[in-house]
Amino acid sequence: MERYLEGLRGQAVTARVAGWLPEAVARPALHARLLNALARMEYVGVRKMLKARRAEGLDVDGLQHALEECGHALRLKKAALAVAGDAAAAVATFADAHCLGGAAGEDYLQAVDRACEALLGPDDGEVNYLLSSAVIELRALTFYPLYERALRDAGVGPSLKGLLADEEGHLAEMGRRLAGRERLVERALAAELPAFEAWEAALGAAVREGAAAAV
Repeated sequence: MERYLEGLRGQAVTARVAGWLPEAVARPALHARLLNALARMEYVGVRKMLKARRAEGLDVDGLQHALEECGHALRLKKAALAVAGDAAAAVATFADAHCLGGAAGEDYLQAVDRACEALLGPDDGEVNYLLSSAVIELRALTFYPLYERALRDAGVGPSLKGLLADEEGHLAEMGRRLAGRERLVERALAAELPAFEAWEAALGAAVREGAAAAV
């Protein structure tokens, strides 16, 4: 999977994300809503994962994956509340107004799911789970290191090291289970790109708007 990661790291959209992340991190009100938006994405991912998988195909690794992703949602949610401080009511729920970029993250996940279904057909839920998870994990492993670097440069929390370790393990598992389907992964990544570009555009606009309002 490393060659796919290298490709995503070199995309223009990745550079654009790196451009606005420090601005978001520097402003607690924006940062809290960004963390809450990421927590919402992790939660929606868990919900979709559980709906996609049938009991007869669910093993201990699948349960562990769901548990860890749910843990990510909780960890990011608690971080959002901590960053918000006295303004914690602004990130109390996953309502659009409480998340930076509103529904953009959920729209991204839905678009990836639909793209994988279009490649596979509606009845191949298990492979859809593997393929969509691999694509999303690849994107997460380009985004979260940029975010971790912005946090360290600003000298603020939270630490994402544990989350990153989990995501690396998930991607390794998806890679093993998708061995021999490299062309399918490439097609899914090509379909994912415009969805991520739409997410980045929404988040970047929200950061710029929030920064302008704070001046």
